[in-house]
Amino acid sequence: MARGTYDDTQRRIVESGLRMFLKNGFERTNLRDLCADAGITTGSFYRHFASKEELFAYFVKPAVDEIRRDFSDAEPLCREAVESGDVRRLWTIMDADRLLDYIYRNFERLKLLLKCADGTKYDDFLNDIVTLEADLSLRSLRRAKELGHVSAALPSEPEMHMLCHAYISGVFEAVLHDLSRADMERYIHTIVAFFTAGAYQMLGL
Repeated sequence: MARGTYDDTQRRIVESGLRMFLKNGFERTNLRDLCADAGITTGSFYRHFASKEELFAYFVKPAVDEIRRDFSDAEPLCREAVESGDVRRLWTIMDADRLLDYIYRNFERLKLLLKCADGTKYDDFLNDIVTLEADLSLRSLRRAKELGHVSAALPSEPEMHMLCHAYISGVFEAVLHDLSRADMERYIHTIVAFFTAGAYQMLGL
């Protein structure tokens, strides 16, 4: 097995890991095969990563952390929009261009999360994001209704979850179908416009 420097070994582990996870998924990627592909021993692997799970997390955790941070950052902006009576602004806080940038900055990470994460703690990533979206949306709308800014009936929690699932799934079609950024740029603006118009209609905004 090739020895190489610490950094070179790390690079080869990362390159092989990404290639094999994308090809086989997490569960079907064998650690010995990964090490053979990287040209290292399993002992060398464990000097860099504690487990196959830790290597997978190395790839996907930045994308997970970023979108969770985006929801956390959106919370006060949503509250400000509702308190000021500008309820329509809720649909501009995470706009199409921002979503597009997030997707293509994290394209391979998202592909791992959406297609290759079975058997990891990230295997429910899509549903976790849907839950964050549904929770923030419903809390914001309930507050808007309390303040008299919305008079229409609000969706129930299951209804909101299903609506948000349809929206988030549509946005992530770019990843599932390997759409180019140029194609997705046209597509995502259509999705956002469609769901925004539907929300305005449903809520009488």
